[in-house]
Amino acid sequence: MLFRYVVLSCLILLPFLANAQAEDSSYIAKMKAPGVKIILIDGQYKVWTQKVGAGKIKLLLLHGGPGNTHEYFENFPEHLVKEGVEIYYYDQLNSYHSDKTEDKSVWNIPRFVEEVEQVRQGLGLDQFYLLGHSWGGMLALEYAAKYPEHLKGLITSDIGYKATVFNKHRYSQYADIIRRHAAKDGKTVAGLDTMGLRTLSTFITPAVQTEFRSLHMMRLTPEPPVFTRSQAHIVRKYAGYMLPTMVSWDFESRLASIKPPTLVIGSKYDFVPLEDIAYMQKHIPNCQAYICPEGSHYAMWDDPQHYFPALIKFLRKTERKG
Repeated sequence: MLFRYVVLSCLILLPFLANAQAEDSSYIAKMKAPGVKIILIDGQYKVWTQKVGAGKIKLLLLHGGPGNTHEYFENFPEHLVKEGVEIYYYDQLNSYHSDKTEDKSVWNIPRFVEEVEQVRQGLGLDQFYLLGHSWGGMLALEYAAKYPEHLKGLITSDIGYKATVFNKHRYSQYADIIRRHAAKDGKTVAGLDTMGLRTLSTFITPAVQTEFRSLHMMRLTPEPPVFTRSQAHIVRKYAGYMLPTMVSWDFESRLASIKPPTLVIGSKYDFVPLEDIAYMQKHIPNCQAYICPEGSHYAMWDDPQHYFPALIKFLRKTERKG
């Protein structure tokens, strides 16, 4: 169980032990909320979307996971609606508020790209902004590479360009924590930086995992209730099907193909190294980068005072250029 958990955490998959729970009161409220629209994709599945606010700037949000939910974006309206941003939430297929399927063939990046395109069509969006966080950032890059004509701007949040690169950094963060915990017990662990994942996983205790989460995933204590709710609704049942694809994901050779104006957001304490963000800024043609100085993986929560002004500045600048 521990090894499987760490394998999942080496991806974009958020390293929290969470299982989707039965439909609760928040689920019922979400299904009946104003602005909700259920969209049919692949001719058979229903996915949940919601429009919040009204304005000239249209922003579609892609959550992480796969298997997370839109819920951790729920602090976006308080920062963006007053700026004239019309926000679109969306739970991807096999996420909490959307349909689930046992069909393993749905778990590939090209199909998810087509899912986003079907959602775009269903919402009637064109010349819109696409923001993807974590796995959603991978998906946003892939979508932008195939369908640039529909995008006015692209924002990636807390994601790199190559899985082997940012996962190596993640392993080093785990290794640092393991060393500290061993030192408290008067022990040393040699060779952590060169260990394979299977060997490293044997040293990742619940205490190590908890510290990793508090340092590199969500630095707020206590966690905001909406964020905790989002984590409780993560669906992990199917995510392993994408394991081979996500471990080997590599967008490096296609960075130069991104055409829309782009903002790449990174965070000082994230597991995605700052060098990745700088590399993306250099190799995406019309790209700006911003590092949240106090943020980790969920910088929209633990560093909103920097995250949202950077996002708003990008949106304003892109709008002025028309």
